[in-house]
Amino acid sequence: MGDHGGGPGTGAHRAVRRDPAPLRLAAAGLVLLGLGVAIGLLVAPRSGETPAAPTAAVVATPTTAGPTSPASHPTLLGEVVRVDSGDEVVVRTGDGTEHVVAILGITAPRVAGPQRATGECGAAEALRFADRTLGGQTVTLVPDPSVPETDDAGRRLAYVVLGTQLNFTDAALLTGVVTTDTSRALRYAPVFDRERQEAVDGDRGMWGAPCRAVPGRALPVGR
Repeated sequence: MGDHGGGPGTGAHRAVRRDPAPLRLAAAGLVLLGLGVAIGLLVAPRSGETPAAPTAAVVATPTTAGPTSPASHPTLLGEVVRVDSGDEVVVRTGDGTEHVVAILGITAPRVAGPQRATGECGAAEALRFADRTLGGQTVTLVPDPSVPETDDAGRRLAYVVLGTQLNFTDAALLTGVVTTDTSRALRYAPVFDRERQEAVDGDRGMWGAPCRAVPGRALPVGR
């Protein structure tokens, strides 16, 4: 065997020295294996114990049904078949039932009608925004555990969430076409207040011209 360390081969057989690297790697592997077994024994549940479930992530506003939704408040999937106002829609679920839904967290300006001689400023804009955003869309109706499933008029109380995970309540508040609903103590009320204030600060929708609405006061007459 030729000597590759420099110079021509002499033909003499030299003693072969064993490389200690494989031995060191094998020893390290045995140590890691032992540590793995020890850690496994420490973290493994003892007999009769149930492993802890992972903690669910918390979101600012609801987009899907979470573990906090009461069993009596089901989450429903359906299609928006009619938009009645900026805060009320009709949703048809898979079994053919049509639900009148009062969208949680918001109050839209009212249009003129049998019980209101004069509409409120911004009502037409709120209706157009709701129709453009929700009309014909497949949505998820997500309840709020802080309020009943329905109101006194039989309307379902729910957040309306699009397939894109957009919560209509958030979108309408940030656009300024609605104000916050202060008649119900909702879990996400602080979030909605911040979104309304962002629209107010930006003079968006009813908070700008021509309505110039003021938070906490009655909405101005339509113009």
